[in-house]
Amino acid sequence: MRKALVGVLLCLGLVAGCKAEPTYQGVSVVTYNYTPWDLTSVRIADAFGGVAGSGMIRSGGGEGSVSCCYTLKGTDFTVKWKGGDADLMRKHMFDGKFDEVIFAKETTVHLPSQDAPPGDGPVILELHIYPDELMELALSRQLLGQVRIPIPDTTRWLYEHHRKELAGYEDIHELRYVLAKVAKQAWVRYRIQDAEDMRGYMYLYFVVASDFDTDPDITALLKDPNRKPGDFGRAVFKLSKDRLAQIKAAGTAPGDKNV
Repeated sequence: MRKALVGVLLCLGLVAGCKAEPTYQGVSVVTYNYTPWDLTSVRIADAFGGVAGSGMIRSGGGEGSVSCCYTLKGTDFTVKWKGGDADLMRKHMFDGKFDEVIFAKETTVHLPSQDAPPGDGPVILELHIYPDELMELALSRQLLGQVRIPIPDTTRWLYEHHRKELAGYEDIHELRYVLAKVAKQAWVRYRIQDAEDMRGYMYLYFVVASDFDTDPDITALLKDPNRKPGDFGRAVFKLSKDRLAQIKAAGTAPGDKNV
């Protein structure tokens, strides 16, 4: 019976350590990068010498990029991460100045002691890096569907449905890099996170006017203290053609790349 119990705990990937410190054994790591930067490396270190890491993660990406298998212990972790602006990284890839455009940062993150989530799949330690550099750790058993700010999905939707209005963009990859920068703006200013709200926000920015949020009615929608997830997006797509034309005529050119 004792051996069986230990076996179950090992399968869960969570074994209680000494002094009640949780141990996450054999976990996979996924880093969700919601920042405007491409990350060249991410290392998660515990206070006991355990380290987990992942390699290149594009801006707005991370879903499905798994590194395995690690053992981490405790509730407090240090994240060391490096990255930079994708355009500058490409520009200086071979001229000896690449290291000059790469930042190196360190952030502490707390993960409260908890049981592994129920299920049969491997335990995944998620690291979510928000546009304002806030970080959160979470445990799950889901490889897909855990994205909290849908930057790639919004990019694909915008490119598929409004490609004609995106004449200033060479391809979907250029669009995604700019959209990730706009997503930082949307998060910092208005905490835009919901998929429908993201579509509405990016539609207005890239198709109507880059400064659409200076319109008093739009500002009121964004700053409404009672706004619920999806409310803004639904309101945007109910705007009449005449109303959108007014915002466009009064605003700056849509799709400004200098975010």
